[in-house]
Amino acid sequence: MYGGSRLIIKQKRFLIKPNSYIIDLFTVDFITWKENEKEEGTYWTKLHIGTKETRYVCKDAWELKRIIELWCEIHGKEVMVTIEELIGEEKWD
Repeated sequence: MYGGSRLIIKQKRFLIKPNSYIIDLFTVDFITWKENEKEEGTYWTKLHIGTKETRYVCKDAWELKRIIELWCEIHGKEVMVTIEELIGEEKWD
């Protein structure tokens, strides 16, 4: 199930993927993401730690936004981003 799991964050720092892992967002060096081509509206997210990475599927852009803003906050920066900035989606009339 790509986007069906619920985002679980403890103490504004630890991301839990049920039945899989817990990751300390403080140790994440940077984050990359792209839309899941198989399930539109979900996002493949890679949390990079040194030469390794952990993958997480965000059920929607809001979940991606929450992870990125929390990661920035943990590193001492308040960075407010919009959904459009994250996914590059432009609305056409």
